[in-house]
Amino acid sequence: MGPISKKVIAGLRKTKNQKIIDFKDLKEAKAYAQDLDKTVVSEDRLSKYDPLHAVYIYAQNKVSVLVEQLADLPALSKLTNILEQADDIYLPSSPPKSPLTQSYFTCWGFFDLCVGIKKESLGTVILDLLKNLNADSGLIKTIECMQNSRMGIFIHKGHLDRYVILEELVTGKEIKVIVPSGYQGKKDEIWYARVMPEPFPKLNYGYSLVFTTPYILIDINGNLGSSAKRDDWEAFFDRNLKEAGKKDKKNAYESFMKYGKNKYFWNEYIFEGYVNYQEDMIMLAGFPDIPLSMPHSEESQRERGEI
Repeated sequence: MGPISKKVIAGLRKTKNQKIIDFKDLKEAKAYAQDLDKTVVSEDRLSKYDPLHAVYIYAQNKVSVLVEQLADLPALSKLTNILEQADDIYLPSSPPKSPLTQSYFTCWGFFDLCVGIKKESLGTVILDLLKNLNADSGLIKTIECMQNSRMGIFIHKGHLDRYVILEELVTGKEIKVIVPSGYQGKKDEIWYARVMPEPFPKLNYGYSLVFTTPYILIDINGNLGSSAKRDDWEAFFDRNLKEAGKKDKKNAYESFMKYGKNKYFWNEYIFEGYVNYQEDMIMLAGFPDIPLSMPHSEESQRERGEI
């Protein structure tokens, strides 16, 4: 448990009777799809969701409520101040207003944004709190999966019935996923996406979930009909992970995809690389370490005489 978690839990113990948080509700929370709280999603709407997607919708809602309830605690000010600043910068919603979708931004702000040597995030603090309260184990497990998740760069390998098969660059892991946005894509496309695993093996879903609207990486010239090239993205990782060496490249990649070179690294890439969108996907071009390759970078705008 990190220092922020310790301060939060100690503070809540002192104010236990002030109803800052509904402790009883936390202890009784259920994370399985069949037990979803009707206040989170109506029974009618629930019937339209894939069961794995519903599990994560429920958990995300619970985390959002907890963040809102805990946000004013002084112990969390470092995290909440950065999150508020980022919200002002990127105005997360959906294109054309902002290429940072609310689902992407929330996952980044809750699970990737971290401070301190122990890399504490709002997600790790909430997990420590729930464990301290002996909350429902299913809810804890689902939020752990969300906290451990990250964005990744994937190659589209084709379709299998309703599933998309993705292969992650660097790790080489092949994953069968559903895509709730509805986008199915085509073979050899390159996706930037957050994939959530099935949290409960005994339920035997047999697939994973692309939790956010997928970002499709197109060629450097912004040709909407042409995907970015695998070789170019492999070269990008070779450039940026070269210090790790072959032995530690996988771990370096996973850390790089979660935290970037700085807290805004991947947010900036989405913001500066944005090209166009459809209702079910968003297109990006360029590479984060080549400013002129991204259409909305300062360098590209200056090159075009726009600033």
